[in-house]
Amino acid sequence: MKALIGIIEATIRDKIVSCLKELGLSTHEALIYLMLLTHPSATANILCRETGIRDSKIYYALDGLSKKGMILVQQGNPSVYYAIPPKEAIANLKQELKQKLIDSLSEKIRKADIMVNQLSLMYDSAEKPEELELAYIIRGQKNIVKRMKELIRASRHEVTVFVPFPSVLREISESLIEAKEKRKVKLNIGVTQEVVETERLSELGEVRLVCCALGMLVSDMKTLLTLTSWTNEVAVMTQDQNLMRVCRDYYDNPACCRKINQS
Repeated sequence: MKALIGIIEATIRDKIVSCLKELGLSTHEALIYLMLLTHPSATANILCRETGIRDSKIYYALDGLSKKGMILVQQGNPSVYYAIPPKEAIANLKQELKQKLIDSLSEKIRKADIMVNQLSLMYDSAEKPEELELAYIIRGQKNIVKRMKELIRASRHEVTVFVPFPSVLREISESLIEAKEKRKVKLNIGVTQEVVETERLSELGEVRLVCCALGMLVSDMKTLLTLTSWTNEVAVMTQDQNLMRVCRDYYDNPACCRKINQS
């Protein structure tokens, strides 16, 4: 029975040591802290004897525990070591882990900024066509929404947009309102009946009802983004003036886009 109890205790201890290591302690530090929890106080010699850690290693581990806020040291000849209560000690470890994560993230962001500069030099030095190609495909709803917001933010005079689904309007409405109120951009907005029935449109100004589910955005008659399939997450961006004029004429045609009463 004693042997079985010993095995169980060793298993529990090993699991605790493993958890403490995941929180940032070394094996020696974890063993020493566990030992100090069961002893009111102990000298380095006692800790060497009880843990099996060599004298040449014990002081390095004790110094590490002290810096991590896990133990207190009463200086003397010999010095005596005390365990800080687990609640406070683990809180100290958590704080140290958070700081390491912050430092690591800051370093990665710094490296990312350096990389942006290096990649930008490569990109800027490459030869590019003066205008956007006829059809530039964008895939993924997040990427499509991001590009729509960029085009709205870049607009200075007018944005014409046909919104087929409520979810699309929710993504870009804030950008549209900002363009209208802060930069005085003229908004030409057409929406489907589904959008009219589910969304609040008053802040967008005049909104028209389109006769079919179109997904398009024209920014200052310079760039057109056509939402070919929201379900399949595909859009096409172009600078073709003919297509943009067709889109703009569609909005102005009362047979295609009729004014709606928002009161």
